[in-house]
Formats: sequence, C-alpha cells, structure tokens
Amino acid sequence: MDPNVLVSAAISSRGAPRELLAAWLSGRFLMVVSYDLLYELESVLLRPYFLGRLVYFDVLAYVAWIRERAEFVPDAPDWGRFSPDPDDDYLVSLALANGADFLVSQDQKHLLTLAPVLTAGDGVKPLRVSHPRVFVEELGRRV
Repeated sequence: MDPNVLVSAAISSRGAPRELLAAWLSGRFLMVVSYDLLYELESVLLRPYFLGRLVYFDVLAYVAWIRERAEFVPDAPDWGRFSPDPDDDYLVSLALANGADFLVSQDQKHLLTLAPVLTAGDGVKPLRVSHPRVFVEELGRRV
C-alpha cells in the first residue's frame, strides 16, 4: 500500500483505507513494506497538520506496529521511471521486485494514471495499480 493509504487509515476510522487495514490484519492479503515506505509514512504523519490529529507517540507506535506485522523487505533497487512523479517510482519498484499483485494508492495525479497493469519485463508478473475502494471490492470477490 502507498503510504497515503496508510495515512488515511491512521486518521480516519471510516472509509476504504481503514477497511483495508482491517482486511490486512485479518489475513486477507499480505502487505509489503520497506524502510523507504515506512520513512515516508512517518515523515508525513509527523507534519503539523497530522500532529493536530495524532500525537507524536501514536505516530511512532503506528509505524512500528505496521513494521512488525507487515512483510518487511529491503528497499527495492531502482527499476526505472514509471510515474510522472519520480518520488513514487520506489513504490512501483518495491511492488514489482517483491511480486506484488497490487499497488494500492489514492494518488490520482501520478500512480492511478499509470496503465491499469504494469509489467517490468520477462519473469516479472504484472502489477495492478488500484484505488483502495476498488481493492476492497476485489477482496470481496475473492471470498
């Protein structure tokens, strides 16, 4: 999951991001995280806007909680440019390098504008880029 989905899940008890967090905790899918992803998550949640909703300790505890429960992998090597925003390319590389089926994001300007299915070459399975609500619906079909 893109850190923006995890941020939304942290600050709201409603919506698709929170539903995904619950589905992940119940074992419906595996979430892959890396140092880069956790660093971005923490740095966003420590911005003044979010610290108005969360306290410093809660941010650190949330990031540690995700780190302990997710599949932690090394940062992915740079697989090239995928997104109009180069800061998002690490997420695509992370997903492709670890054989993810989906990259879940709310990034309408960059990640969700990519082709619905990305491929990185021979031997790498395709990656679907999905909005949280669409991924929740996909999970519902896989009951």
